[in-house]
Amino acid sequence: MEGVTGLLSLEGSNVLIEYSSIDHPERAFASILKEWRKRGVKPLIVDISDTLHIFVQNLNFAGVDLAIGDIPVIKVKGTVKVGNVLGTVGVVEDFDYHLAIYSRIARTVPEDSRKHTIVLGMDKFPFQFMDEPSKLERYFETITRRYLYVKDKTSLLFLNVDVASEYLQKGLEQDSDYVIRVRNGGLAIIKYPKETRGVNNEVY
Repeated sequence: MEGVTGLLSLEGSNVLIEYSSIDHPERAFASILKEWRKRGVKPLIVDISDTLHIFVQNLNFAGVDLAIGDIPVIKVKGTVKVGNVLGTVGVVEDFDYHLAIYSRIARTVPEDSRKHTIVLGMDKFPFQFMDEPSKLERYFETITRRYLYVKDKTSLLFLNVDVASEYLQKGLEQDSDYVIRVRNGGLAIIKYPKETRGVNNEVY
């Protein structure tokens, strides 16, 4: 997909990748994984409510075979296991207990996968805390950086803006260094740090 090379140059950043229900985010996801493999990167995937399964299934329908069996995955809810599932966080009603289970699983993530994380399905969370600023920020920090103990960590969060609440979308946009939009078969920059030079809001 056009723009993936530019996207992966944003090392050490929190990047929000927005898409609509008629877009094909799975193509960007596949391109990211393939390009990272070329660079020797095997990311951690946080799979919320079987979004990874949907992405892989859509790729299969399009004739794209994505090797993912060795990629470490932490599942949040959902029942379909895809990739090397390290554990599942099934409890969502109790915020603190949920984070405790997640942190325990996160400590088992292989060292070579701790610097890069892809989060799929943030828009599917049933949590009430998604409308509470302090808890949303805490959760965002937990799933992308905390417990992995590395510097300059790169996190990519995929968000379906047709499903996510306006509050969740705005909150994630505020907490992200970059906001990228899947658009016209490529990726467009919507937000970037003010000190960044040489980029604009055009498709890469």
